Amino acid sequence: MKCLRIAFSSFRNIASESCSFSDGANLLWGKNAQGKSNILEGIYFFARGRSFRGAREKDMISFGENEAQLSLDFIKDGDSLPVNLSAVLSQTGKKVLTRTGAKLSGTKEMIGNFRAVLFCPAHLTLVSGGPALRRSFMDIALSQLYPAYLDSLSRYNRALHQRNALIKQAQDTPIDSSLWEIYAEQMSSLATDIASRRLKYMTELDGYVAELFDSMTSGREVPRLDFSTVLQKEGGGEEEIKGEGQKRLRAMLCDNLKREIAYGSTLYGTHKDDFGVLLDKKEAKLYASQGQQRSLALAMKLAEGEASRRAGGEYPVFLLDDVLSELDEGRRSFILSKLSDRQIIITSCDSDVMEKYADSVRLIKVDGGRLTDTADYGDRSCE
Repeated sequence: MKCLRIAFSSFRNIASESCSFSDGANLLWGKNAQGKSNILEGIYFFARGRSFRGAREKDMISFGENEAQLSLDFIKDGDSLPVNLSAVLSQTGKKVLTRTGAKLSGTKEMIGNFRAVLFCPAHLTLVSGGPALRRSFMDIALSQLYPAYLDSLSRYNRALHQRNALIKQAQDTPIDSSLWEIYAEQMSSLATDIASRRLKYMTELDGYVAELFDSMTSGREVPRLDFSTVLQKEGGGEEEIKGEGQKRLRAMLCDNLKREIAYGSTLYGTHKDDFGVLLDKKEAKLYASQGQQRSLALAMKLAEGEASRRAGGEYPVFLLDDVLSELDEGRRSFILSKLSDRQIIITSCDSDVMEKYADSVRLIKVDGGRLTDTADYGDRSCE
């Protein structure tokens, strides 16, 4: 899969620009706060349906403008014709999404068309950070691969939000017991699908991470990813999650109401899932060095791309947002060598990075929201 072109209108600090990309490595370079990450944000919007920075849609519209427009052209491996995805974001909160001119029903219908793996400095804390970061890592990857997963996750989160509101209400007003049973049945059923897909995905990812880490460290250290969920007892698999695990969660949601009401939120469910990262059978967040933790995070993001290739038959586009400056030369060279046969779009304000890789990447200068293709200092395909 290749990103051919991105066009913006009134998006962040970009008034009206478009840019084409090469098949291999593309480097967006320039000083801080010039718009490099904004470009990746726009590209990644079409993969995830939202900003990777957590921004609201109206926050991505240029100041003083009523709407922003984005348009992405990409092509799948083996296809002869490109696909266009476009989005119009409005200050009113409404948005219009299209695929090659045909209106889409919403974000869910768009996700899965264009696939991308994002690697930014925040991901370097995948090992040492909290469970929410690791759940987000799983959810973003799985949502691009399996539309049914995104549907189950959305429905589960909606039910969780409603149940938490009911718990708050129950602190002052008694709630009919039948309502709790309805939520327990609904959430345990949805959680079964979510947790089983997460388990299968993390088992696959574990194999890829082991291979990548072996290459990175010449086999000196052995990593392992250990998924955990309340629906699964130690050593249990997908069958247990879909059988006894669902029954166990349903019972938890019915039998622990007093504790949850006192706490103020739902204490049991797949929203508590996590995965441990082990290195030589020890918990990496406690015993691994910062360099080892970064290598593990790097291996997980590269493994995400391998899993996407297996599921979709082609590599996704890799987006690296100012991550090279956070890595030492060894890890920097490793990631670029591993991505040499696929498309990557990198941002950097590090002049050393630009000078070192200038001969092997397409250089696109970003200055105050303006894009200039500096390839051979004569190709002006970026307007």
